[in-house]
Amino acid sequence: MELSEIYTKLRTLCIPVAYLKFDKPQKLPFIAYFEAGTEIQGADNYNLFRRTEIKIELYSEKKNPDLERKIENLFRMVEIEKDGDTYLNEENMFLTVFSFETIQKMED
Repeated sequence: MELSEIYTKLRTLCIPVAYLKFDKPQKLPFIAYFEAGTEIQGADNYNLFRRTEIKIELYSEKKNPDLERKIENLFRMVEIEKDGDTYLNEENMFLTVFSFETIQKMED
């Protein structure tokens, strides 16, 4: 799954979405998503696959189970994990983090 696909899916939620960060403060709720790491795998000294971890961070005023389920449903074709909720005291908001891996064949 390409980053552009992830962005397109998240935009269907009709809330602000950005890769890693926004240029200006956003009204809650909003989403930031990013690549959290990549591992290149192969055999016989030849790289064959790229495994990338994707993180989706949902920031909200209060716990929002409906929006969380919508995110889970958008990415039901991959094994998605959800971290425990975090309350960010200084920002007065909740953070819910989702993560999943994408695996892509390396092009010649």
